Amino acid sequence: KAITTRHKTQMPLLLVPSVALLGLVLQPPSPAARSVRAPRAGRVLLGWGPDPVWSDQSVESISDAGEGLKAITIDAALDGFGKGGQYLQIREPGAEKAGIFAIASAPGASPLEFLIKEQPPSDWSPGTGWLTGASAGAALEMSQAMGSGFLKTDDALEGISTVLLFAVGSGISPIRSVIESGALDGKSVELFYGARTPAMMSYTDKFAAWEELGVSVTPVISQPEGTGWEGCTGYVQDVAREKGIADPKATALLLCGMKGMAVAIKEMAEEAGIPEERVLANF
Repeated sequence: KAITTRHKTQMPLLLVPSVALLGLVLQPPSPAARSVRAPRAGRVLLGWGPDPVWSDQSVESISDAGEGLKAITIDAALDGFGKGGQYLQIREPGAEKAGIFAIASAPGASPLEFLIKEQPPSDWSPGTGWLTGASAGAALEMSQAMGSGFLKTDDALEGISTVLLFAVGSGISPIRSVIESGALDGKSVELFYGARTPAMMSYTDKFAAWEELGVSVTPVISQPEGTGWEGCTGYVQDVAREKGIADPKATALLLCGMKGMAVAIKEMAEEAGIPEERVLANF
């Protein structure tokens, strides 16, 4: 299904390799913060958030959600999940390392939903192949919810009338959660969502529902050649910059994506006169 938009630019979207891990803007931890194997009754430390409290769970469903992406559901109650943008840890039973995954579903929704990028293992991550290649019923261990989400205080949007959302790739996962949480109700909200190709863009089937919630959706494709794409192309921040920010002092930005995108969004905000404390990430 073709999605048309009102803005166009020809600048390419820079996708910095694998820094937005599983829907979070993250940096690899220092060697001291990497996962360490503790005694059976002990703890696994990953360097982000509190120590995980593990529970035995299983995959309820798994399906394709775009090129290189899987939609996975887990039917489980989740302690501490109350804000869009929170995340948790998941690991293969008995594994030393765990992956960090943003929660895609809204607080209170059931089952829990995740958008997971297929990713090879590294020195500090177990990769996701064991999970993205799993079938329904596969066993896993899951932690409690972690992080404070995008809106870390109850008054985070006090005095804000406009919220601009920025996501690239699987970074749409926590952005979806905050959209569907209701936390942005009453605001003028626009989403700028980037992917390399239309085939790599997830949740296109949800765009209409988000529009009904009051979110204007602007998809941006960085490599449109040969795809038939007729919408916006280039950097998500350049599409937003071209449109303009009418009232910077009453605008907040929520973002999740590659490090390069995050840096560019912060630069754009500074140029527009948006205070740094109004540029919000989910970590």
